[in-house]
Amino acid sequence: MYFPVGWPKLLSLPSEEEDVLQFVVANRDKTLFAVLTSQAVYVWFCKPCVHVVSYRRSDDSVIVLGKNQVAEWKPDSTALAVTTSGGHLLFYKIDHEGSGSLYAQKHHRHRQDSIEVDNHLVPAMKISIAGTLQIHGGIKSMVCFKDELMVSSGHGILMRVRWDGVVNDKMSISINTIRFSIDLQQSRQTQLDQPGVYFNQIEYCPLLGGFAVILGDGRAGFLTAPSARFEPQSVHGVWAQEVTNGSCIAANHKYRLIAYGCKNGQGIVYTVDEITGSLLVSHRLALSNTDYPDACNAAGAVTTLKWTPDGCALAMSWQNGGLALWSVFGAKLLCTLGGDYGLQAGSNFSLAHDSFSQDAFRDNPLQIKAMEWGMEGYHLWITTTPKKSEKNSSDLRSLESSGDLLQLQFVKSALTVNPCRCNHEHLFLQGEDRLYINTGDTILKTNTEQIASGGSPVREMPPVLNSAGPTTQGPSLLIGNKQWQIIQLPLGYLSTNWPIKYAAVDRAGHCVAVAGKTGLAHYALFTRRWKLFGNETQEQDMVVNGGLCWWRDFIIVACYNLNESRDEIRLYPRVSNLDNAFATITKVPYQVLLVNVFRDILIVFCADYHVTMYNIERRDTKPKSTLDDAYPTGVLTRIQDLSLANFVPHPSSLISLTLTSLRSETASSKMPSSSREAESLIVNVAGRLLMLQRDRSKPQYKEKDRKKAPQELPFLAPVVLASSVENMWAPVGYSKEKPHLMEALWLGCGAVGMKVWLPLFPTKEDKPHSFLAKRIMLPFKLQIYPLAVLFADAVVLGAANDVLTFDPMSPGLVLSCQQGLPYCVMERTTQIYLHHILRQLLRRNLGFHALDIARSCTSLPYFSHVLELMLHEVLEAEATASEPIPDALLPRVVAFIHEFPQFLQTVVHCARKTEIALWPYLFATVGNPRDLFEECIQSEAFETAASYLIILQNLENPKVSRHHATQLLDCTLDHGKWELCKDLVRFLRAIGPNDPESSPRPTAPINSPAIFPHSATTPKAESMTAFPFSPALAATQRNRSSSYTNPNFPPTSANDKQRSSSAHQQIPDRKSSVHRKDSGGSADEFFLDTILTRHARKLLSIGKLKDLGLFAAHLEFPLIGWLRKERLRVAKVEDPVESLKKLHNDFLWPLPAFPLVSVSHLPPPKYVGRLYSQSSSGSASQTGLDNNVNGVSIDDEVDSGILATSGSNHGYISSPIPSSKSRQQATTQTEDLLCDGKTEDAVLKPITPIKAMGTDEVSLSTCTTTEMTSENSSTLGENEYGLLDDSPWSSSQQLAELELLSQELVHKGPPQSEAELRYLQKIFSEATCLEWSLLLAVVLRDPVAVTSVVNTASMTECPLEMIGRMREALSFLELWADTECPGYRPFLYSLKDQAQVLTAIVNSESTVKTPSKTPPDTPTSPTPEASFTGSELSFHGSHGNRTDDENEVRTLDGNSESEISDVENEIGNDENGYQCRVS
Repeated sequence: MYFPVGWPKLLSLPSEEEDVLQFVVANRDKTLFAVLTSQAVYVWFCKPCVHVVSYRRSDDSVIVLGKNQVAEWKPDSTALAVTTSGGHLLFYKIDHEGSGSLYAQKHHRHRQDSIEVDNHLVPAMKISIAGTLQIHGGIKSMVCFKDELMVSSGHGILMRVRWDGVVNDKMSISINTIRFSIDLQQSRQTQLDQPGVYFNQIEYCPLLGGFAVILGDGRAGFLTAPSARFEPQSVHGVWAQEVTNGSCIAANHKYRLIAYGCKNGQGIVYTVDEITGSLLVSHRLALSNTDYPDACNAAGAVTTLKWTPDGCALAMSWQNGGLALWSVFGAKLLCTLGGDYGLQAGSNFSLAHDSFSQDAFRDNPLQIKAMEWGMEGYHLWITTTPKKSEKNSSDLRSLESSGDLLQLQFVKSALTVNPCRCNHEHLFLQGEDRLYINTGDTILKTNTEQIASGGSPVREMPPVLNSAGPTTQGPSLLIGNKQWQIIQLPLGYLSTNWPIKYAAVDRAGHCVAVAGKTGLAHYALFTRRWKLFGNETQEQDMVVNGGLCWWRDFIIVACYNLNESRDEIRLYPRVSNLDNAFATITKVPYQVLLVNVFRDILIVFCADYHVTMYNIERRDTKPKSTLDDAYPTGVLTRIQDLSLANFVPHPSSLISLTLTSLRSETASSKMPSSSREAESLIVNVAGRLLMLQRDRSKPQYKEKDRKKAPQELPFLAPVVLASSVENMWAPVGYSKEKPHLMEALWLGCGAVGMKVWLPLFPTKEDKPHSFLAKRIMLPFKLQIYPLAVLFADAVVLGAANDVLTFDPMSPGLVLSCQQGLPYCVMERTTQIYLHHILRQLLRRNLGFHALDIARSCTSLPYFSHVLELMLHEVLEAEATASEPIPDALLPRVVAFIHEFPQFLQTVVHCARKTEIALWPYLFATVGNPRDLFEECIQSEAFETAASYLIILQNLENPKVSRHHATQLLDCTLDHGKWELCKDLVRFLRAIGPNDPESSPRPTAPINSPAIFPHSATTPKAESMTAFPFSPALAATQRNRSSSYTNPNFPPTSANDKQRSSSAHQQIPDRKSSVHRKDSGGSADEFFLDTILTRHARKLLSIGKLKDLGLFAAHLEFPLIGWLRKERLRVAKVEDPVESLKKLHNDFLWPLPAFPLVSVSHLPPPKYVGRLYSQSSSGSASQTGLDNNVNGVSIDDEVDSGILATSGSNHGYISSPIPSSKSRQQATTQTEDLLCDGKTEDAVLKPITPIKAMGTDEVSLSTCTTTEMTSENSSTLGENEYGLLDDSPWSSSQQLAELELLSQELVHKGPPQSEAELRYLQKIFSEATCLEWSLLLAVVLRDPVAVTSVVNTASMTECPLEMIGRMREALSFLELWADTECPGYRPFLYSLKDQAQVLTAIVNSESTVKTPSKTPPDTPTSPTPEASFTGSELSFHGSHGNRTDDENEVRTLDGNSESEISDVENEIGNDENGYQCRVS
């Protein structure tokens, strides 16, 4: 709970040769520090940290009397005693020089009256030698004992010396007369009568009533006497039995502990048994060999031990260097041996070393010789051991020869001095002039009106937000998280009241209050403003000495009134000004030591051992006049008074107290389970937790009395719940969902970790007999120091210290850099504790209760991690045990985890994070991993099943791994887990054919790019795997599809065309590639290709084109080449209407709507006319262009035009139907064009206007792969179907309707869906799967794309069966549009010409030929901007119904050629089964 922050301060002293720093000691109130060197005494002031006065002895005095060693202050700070190495005791007198001050800080208060005042007055002092005293035998140790000095001499005498230098011989104690034993009762007593025995170390323990001592031979003990005068005849000694090599002592009065430092680098802490008087070992202070290998032996003997002023932490230093900080019961808070604490670059110290060597401490600047805590524990003063300089510089030699005076800055938890309930609910730390608060992941919402009226903001957990609109809500500030809210105290308050003594935060976490030397102040995070006393006199007249806490919007303060010399309890409302006029003041007879609040009850503990309870009531005070504002007041009503004198040895030993609603099973009660009243008083007495329960067995108590004011009820005898308790957390709220966690008591127990007093509710079979049937105390270890507990979230919050080491560039920090001092930072830490509770319950055969607790926490986001942690810890503990475990816990843990759906995931995650050597022990309990893999498949947990493949790969041979990977690949393909499919394909390819079949393989992670590298080369243009669905391939998709999507993109060069054409030819045939592979890997590769091909057929057969695109994009499937082979088989469209609907549903593409104009008004045209554009004179522009491609002349005329409307930019080109001869010639020439990459295809392109209406010029859009033909030429014939004069679109009414059509085309689906549809349309067009390409173009409602599809069908040797189905599809779609979807009618009417072209193509063939078994694989590149005209004809065809999915491919696990042949024959039979006829 103590954490260093910032840079250590290096205090400068006058440097003198051979004047080594020896000691530092503070006076009683920690305001003055005496720093000893060998020859001088320096007195420092604490705030500001300045040197006040010094005294240097002469060289002759040093020779005669000896060098300075240790010092002690007189309790009133008027004298200082110093021991010398020559056995002399020097007395210095310290006087204040009048009323003057050495330093003064000028400051303006900025309150009601702005006057200049003097703050931080540093008194002017003078120091002089008062006398000397020689001690025979030399001085070994010295301690202040009341108004005297207890001096230990080398002759074994404890001499009592007055401050005037007179020795009280009558009260001196000889070590030979002291009787030692192991306790104060029946044990055997012995006397130390051997010569040469003396007290090497001595420490006075006033609250324990004795002295802690270490003898010259290393033995330790405790001297006690029945009388406070400590008469020599009554002194008795008690041995600290386990200490045989003691070196130093430190006593803790608050917790009644004695710490002994040993020469072996460890510490032992004892507590005094109140019954027998013996010393019992409380805990040990030893560094873990795991974190610090052999550090204690290398660090040397413990030289110094110092408790903090509040007794909550212990500082320890070693002879060879290093500093450690421990909590009161042994939890390690800080250790400089395990980090970069001041280790220079040249040091050999490293955690990577097997052990700590002596060289590791050579350059450590923290080689501490003496240390002392400052006021409130915010500073640690350190004197370091001199170092030997290896440099020749005289300045460095003189600097390093005397040692350093350092000051380390600390912050501490507010629980150390003010353990109120509200401070337990937040991570709240306090420094000397600032506060650190971490309120968790909360959102502070402020209401402007509420803040103006003094109200508090609403604090909620995200994502739950207030339903109020933005008009009523102010700004939202995100506070908490892992960041600290650092609140700086105002200078106006710190100038006279430094440092902070008490601090408290309210339950909501947005208001804080602090109290310093006098007065108090409070701060609101939502207004970011401090409130101070307006009247400075009122602030200076009160001293907060018993703590402060929040109750609703009131600050409760236990203070001492300096003006009236009495103790009081005050309530200040937060919304009013900080003034006594608004406060409620209650007098108390004794000093208040602790205050706490439970609901509306105030608990007060006073110095007379009495606990008083008050009821708090809020009332609204009426203003005295119309000018005054109303303000709330709090009224205290005394309820009950309880004496703890029989249970508390000293008032200062009461650490904390609180009221709770908890009860043990032994308490008899007639209260119903819904009662939430205060049922018990829990007090922490020097680390022992006592519980006093209310006695509700009296018959006069009735249920209706609960609704009245709280009554005085007696308490039962206390019950000891736990020992070594530092902090306790008791929840205030209640949760029906998590009753176990919200009804538990949480204890922080130092080195032991944490303990939870958990309720065990009765089962349905048990007869309920009380509210809490039973409780159990469960201990568990923690890796952090707990400062706050989140009960419902099962998380402990803490803070950790870290250092930053760097070389400062500032010249002023060169000295700090040379010393290697680190910069300390602090961060919030968290730890889950739920798995510890579940494990402890299972160990005690309380699995039913563990199951109830776990089920109540399944909503936690880290619940699966909790199960994994529990399984991992039990597995590690039992599998690595040196001896067999008779009652193993692992089977119970596995059975417990099996009750949750995360079982399979927990097991595999635990296995993958555990060594392979422990897997047999794990799977011997959880089951065979193959069975677990099958369970994952059945439950569709495919990601978890993929993790099991790693397990199987290491435990089974490659054949089994391939089998399970193939099984999982089939399932993931069916469920569309494309990323996982991609990893599985890489996994299967990584299992090489040369792997031994009999031995397991090394682990090959699925997601490891080092083992399964991605292809570094760009995929071929043929594969077209850059599907727009994949973000990772978006860049590749843009590069590949830019030539298709942008009609104005310039044409590619001849070299690009040649590369593209050659890339098309480089795709090998599947069968030929199989034969070219070696016999070892060909079967596996072919088998994997067969699985992918089969799934592609399945997706295409059911019309899931989106899944097909994702499949091809993620698995790099050669979609175009495969579609060419399947265009007459599975790529056929059996039901165009249903296929169109599936496309709309899969791509979330809306059906067209035409609400503005009734579709019934559209005239059914004889044929849909051609669109045209006219100039201002009405004549159409026509130009001629002759194209000669490879000797083929294309000079067919096409009438073209453009409708000049603002709503559309499309132009449709109508092309007549070619004759049979022309078509055969075009087909022959087209085949030649497709085989030659250097030539250009002759295709038709739409006309895109680039000038405004009224011009005669039109231009043709460019294409990246083809060249435009003439506007008035055609490959199919000339004007066989007449002109456009009788077009139904010629009238102005139809033109308006067409304009509405163009507006309707603007309403499309999502842009991503459009990109996907257009991409697939290009893919299917290139693969000459024109049926699907036509449907995709219809879905996009893109006439240009439809024209491109019809143009492709007319220019290539496309099977007539496919053309017939295309024509039939348009007919079915027209019929469906007329009956079900009228929104499609305008667009389908505009495709009449294309339908007539398809009809004419079929009719132009004099003889109907049966298409070949294997379609030609030479389609042209699509040209998406040509259109045709024609008359509406009907065409009906019959289609084959057989699909490839009827033939399943069997599993290939071997590498034989026969298996390859079987699969080839099977696929060949599938291809022979596709026969088509056209009727």
